[in-house]
Amino acid sequence: MARTSRIVDAYRRLLPYLARYKRQGLLILLLGTVATTGAKANLILLKPLVNMLFPASEPIPGEELASSPLDDFVQGSLNPFFDQFGFLGLSPVASKAVLLIAVLLISSAFFAVIQFIFLRFSRMLGVWMITDLRQDLAEHVLKLGMRYHTGRRLGDLLSRLTADVATSLRMLNLIVEEIIQEPISILVSFTLAMLIAPVATLGMLIFLPILALPVLKLGPKVRRRSAKSLEKLGDSTQSLTQMFSGIRVVKAFRMEQREAEEFRKANRAFVHQTERMVKTQATSLAITAFLATGGVGVLFGLIALVNAKVPLFRDPGSVTLFFFYIGTMFASVKRLTKAISIIQTSMGAADRVFEVFDLKPDLVESGQGKAYPGLHQSLRFEQVSFHYDNGDGPALDRVSFEIRRGERIALVGPSGAGKSTLLDLVARFYDPGSGKVSVDGVDLREYRLGDWLDRLAVVSQQAFLFQTSLAENIRYGRPGASEDEIRQACRAAFLEDFVDTLPQGLNTEVGDSGARLSGGQAQRVTIARALLKDAELLLLDEATSALDSESERKVQEALENLMQGRTSIVIAHRLSTIQAADRIFVLDQGRIVEQGRHEDLLQQDGLYSRMWSLQGNSGESPKLS
Repeated sequence: MARTSRIVDAYRRLLPYLARYKRQGLLILLLGTVATTGAKANLILLKPLVNMLFPASEPIPGEELASSPLDDFVQGSLNPFFDQFGFLGLSPVASKAVLLIAVLLISSAFFAVIQFIFLRFSRMLGVWMITDLRQDLAEHVLKLGMRYHTGRRLGDLLSRLTADVATSLRMLNLIVEEIIQEPISILVSFTLAMLIAPVATLGMLIFLPILALPVLKLGPKVRRRSAKSLEKLGDSTQSLTQMFSGIRVVKAFRMEQREAEEFRKANRAFVHQTERMVKTQATSLAITAFLATGGVGVLFGLIALVNAKVPLFRDPGSVTLFFFYIGTMFASVKRLTKAISIIQTSMGAADRVFEVFDLKPDLVESGQGKAYPGLHQSLRFEQVSFHYDNGDGPALDRVSFEIRRGERIALVGPSGAGKSTLLDLVARFYDPGSGKVSVDGVDLREYRLGDWLDRLAVVSQQAFLFQTSLAENIRYGRPGASEDEIRQACRAAFLEDFVDTLPQGLNTEVGDSGARLSGGQAQRVTIARALLKDAELLLLDEATSALDSESERKVQEALENLMQGRTSIVIAHRLSTIQAADRIFVLDQGRIVEQGRHEDLLQQDGLYSRMWSLQGNSGESPKLS
C-alpha cells in the first residue's frame, strides 16, 4: 500500500507541470486516440482482400452460425460499396482489389501523419515539462539556506539536476506516449476482435492479468534498486567534481593515480547497483515475454481445437483479422508492461528529485516582512548563540555587542573562534539558534531578506569569479550599471591600469573561477564589484590573507577606498592590517574575550597581545603611513 501511495504521490507532484500545458496535453490525447483507433480500424479493409485469396466456393463449415457484427458490416456495406466501381477496364475482382489497396494506402498515410504529429508534440511535451522541472529545482536549491549548501555534496546535487532529471524525462515521454496509446490500442483491438469472434476473444482475456503480474510483483524492487543505482551515480559524479576542482592539488602531490582509483571504485559501486536493478528489470520483462508468446501460442492452439468442433469464424478474412487484433492486443500489453517497468526505474530518479523539493528553507521571515529602511543608528547582537548541525559545541555562545553606524569593526581570533559564523549571521546566511540580531532595535528577521541583502556587500577570502567577462563579473554587483560606472569602480579598486593592458579590456574572459587572473587581480575584481553595489554595510572575510605582500598592498588600498563612509566588519588574519579599526573584537571558543582599540588591547597583555607577538611584531604599534 505504501509503495502504491508513493507512486501516486510522484504522479500527483508531476501533474502541475502537465497542467501548464493542458491544451497541448488534450491535443496529444486526441491525436493519440485518432492515430491508434484509425490505424487499427483501417485494417478492416484487409478482410475482403484476404477472402479474395480463398474463393467463396469453399465456405467454412457452419458459416451461418458464425456470423458477427463485423462480418455483417463487411458483407452488407463494405463489399457492395466497392463492387459498384470499375477501374481501368479491369475485372470486378481486380478492380475491387485495386480500390481496396488504394484506400488502404491513402488512409494509412493519413493516420501515419496523425501519428507523426502526435509523437512530435508528445515528446516535446516531455521536454517542456522536464525543463520546467529542472528550472524549478534549480530555483528551489538557490532559495535553500547555507545549512544545506555547506552540507550538501556538489556532485550528488549535479547528478540530481542532470542524470535524475533526464531519467525523469524518459518517464514523462513514456507516460505521454505509451500510457496514452497502448491502452487505447488494447481497447480498440479488443473491441474489434469481439465484433469478429466474441467467444474466442473472451477466452483470450484470461491471459491479460497474467501478463501484468511480473511488473506488479517486481516493479517496486526495480524502483528501489534504481534509486540506489542513481545514488551511486551521484557518488561517482561527486568524485569527478572533486577531482577536477582540485586539479592543482592533485598534480602538485602527484595523486593522479589515486584519484583515478577512487573514481574507479565509485564507478564499480554504480555498476554493481545498476546490475542488480537491471537483473530485476530483465527478469520481469523476460517473464512477460514468455507469457506473451508461449501463452498466446497455447491459447491460439486451444481456439483452433474448439473451432474444429464448433465453428467460430465465418471466413478466412475473419480468422486473419481476429488473430491480427489479438496479436496486436497482446503486443500492446507487452509494450505497456515494459513501459511501466521503465517508469518504475525512473521513479527512483523522480524520488531523488522530489527529495530536494521537500527540503525547506531554514531562514524564516516573520509575516510578510517589513521593508528595510536602512541602518540609522546601530546593529546589535543580543545574547546570540549558534550551533552547526555537526558541530561539537556552540560556534557562538551568548555573544552581545553593538556596532554603531559608520564604525569599522575588526574580528580576530584563532581558527574556529566563530569569526566567520558571526559574519554569516550578519549577512543572514543563517539565523541565530537563540538570541537575536537587531537593526535599530528591530529584529533582523522581521525585515524582508532581499531588502537586507541589497544593502550589504561581501568580499570573501577566496575571490570567486564567474566564467564570463571582467565587465559582467563587476556588473554582478549592480546589473544595470553602465560601462562608465564600471570603470569608476575599477579605478577605485586600483584595477584600471591592469584592465587597460588587456587586448579586449573589460570584455576579457576571466576563465573558469577567474583562472586567468592572479589572486590579487581577482580579489580587486570582487572589490570593484562591491564598490559598484555601493552598499551601506561591508563584510570583509580575510580579503588579503591569501595574497603576497605586493598584491596585499594594492588590495588593502582598494579596501580603504571601499570602506570610506561605510559601516564595516572585517575579519583579519594579519593584525597589521586592522590597526586603524575603531574597535577590535577578539573571539575565542565562540565568545568575545577582549575588545577595544589596537593600542588598548596591546596594553592588556591578553590573547590579542600574544597573537600580535606571534606574528613577529614588536610590542608597540608602528605608525600608520
